[in-house]
Amino acid sequence: MSADPPASGEPLRLVVVGGGFTGAVLAIHAARASAAPLDIVVLEPAAELGRGIAYGAAAPGHRMNVPSDRMDIDRARSGAATGWFRDHGILPDAESDDGTGRCYVARLAYGAYVGDLLARTVAEAGARVRVRHLRTLATGVAPMGSGWRVACDTGEVLDADRVALCLTHATPGLPCRLEPGVAEARKFVPDPWAPRALADIAADDAVLVVGTGLTMADVVTGLTAAGHAGVITAVSRRGLLPRAHGVFVTDLDVLGGPPPRTALGLLRLVRRRIRTLDPALGWHPVIDSLRAVLTAAWNALPPVEQRRTVRRLLPFWDVHRFRIAPQIEAALNRARASGQLRIKRAAVTGLARGADGFVATLRPPGGTPATHAFDAVILCTGPGRDLTASPLIATLLEAGTVRLDAAGLGLAVDPMSRAFNAAGRPQRGLHVFGPLTRGSFGEMTGAPDIAVHIEAVVHALLDDRN
Repeated sequence: MSADPPASGEPLRLVVVGGGFTGAVLAIHAARASAAPLDIVVLEPAAELGRGIAYGAAAPGHRMNVPSDRMDIDRARSGAATGWFRDHGILPDAESDDGTGRCYVARLAYGAYVGDLLARTVAEAGARVRVRHLRTLATGVAPMGSGWRVACDTGEVLDADRVALCLTHATPGLPCRLEPGVAEARKFVPDPWAPRALADIAADDAVLVVGTGLTMADVVTGLTAAGHAGVITAVSRRGLLPRAHGVFVTDLDVLGGPPPRTALGLLRLVRRRIRTLDPALGWHPVIDSLRAVLTAAWNALPPVEQRRTVRRLLPFWDVHRFRIAPQIEAALNRARASGQLRIKRAAVTGLARGADGFVATLRPPGGTPATHAFDAVILCTGPGRDLTASPLIATLLEAGTVRLDAAGLGLAVDPMSRAFNAAGRPQRGLHVFGPLTRGSFGEMTGAPDIAVHIEAVVHALLDDRN
């Protein structure tokens, strides 16, 4: 078999590896942008496309971290998401409304919107576009002729003209070495998004949550909403919590000239812009406006400065950039005020089995490690950095088909999202979208950012010269 380009009149063959939000949005924009016949195959083990972990594994009380009017997938169709929620009876909803008319709907509802939009887009395209969903994992992607060959864990082999890797973040790593028996324990939860992950935790259990970011916020609010009454202790090295939203302003000239060439220069610039801003606006407009020019600012930094930024500044950026819905903030504040939720600055240096649960060794900054007993342990450490935890990515790296970006956050791509090979050349027909490209663009985690980028470069993916 060959993977040569299709003959005239034959559809372009696009294989999308990963059918969460990123893969579904790519299929939507590709279907809209293609004037010629297009055959899309999405490889996704889950039953539904467009959900992934973010919009499929959530509980009903888990809300979008961004109001619905900022969650449109197409810039030319402003208000489409909010309109869909109203048409389907999800809005108006007093619990979603923040009191100013902005609505933070349930993440499950947004996943339903993405799936429905994909179905409607394909239906509108008619016979010109075909989308097939194969519930399988890709195990290999290799060049074949002028195209690509994709191997699946079911044994199926697909020939493609274009392949788009739309995988999610790397698997979170362990905070420390686990003592014997911990990993197998019933109330040790390494993945809070797994089905029924928290089902074994009793209402009065003393819970250790490792991590204080967005996942912690979801886990804590999910537990308390379900009636959990035991003490929850959330720990991280810095004890940083996600911030709440403020005024939405995105058109400030943050850079004001050539971007800084050092991590320290970028930090000083942001702080200076915040100091000169109207105090009534707070710091939020500077962070939100920086996002619009972040790719230019990020790529102006030499690789050593990018790595320094990741090492020194990334945790602070994340808690200011990835904020929480006001309803979630209020729930966390109530839990802290009551004493049920305790936030500690500490590193977890040991996890062992105890007589009735677990013994965690916590080391505060500059302090002496101490042991604490817990009934349950939930890991909320966020995305991992080890891309080789994905067998597919590990295989591609070993073959030299792809390479890591300079900061080590993901895979290196060019501005059109074409993957660089080990020799530093962009691969014709092999593209990467979504969180795996964060290290190439400075940011590519939020759903709106991913959708905007895909919409901007999808024509390059479809172009037969790429």
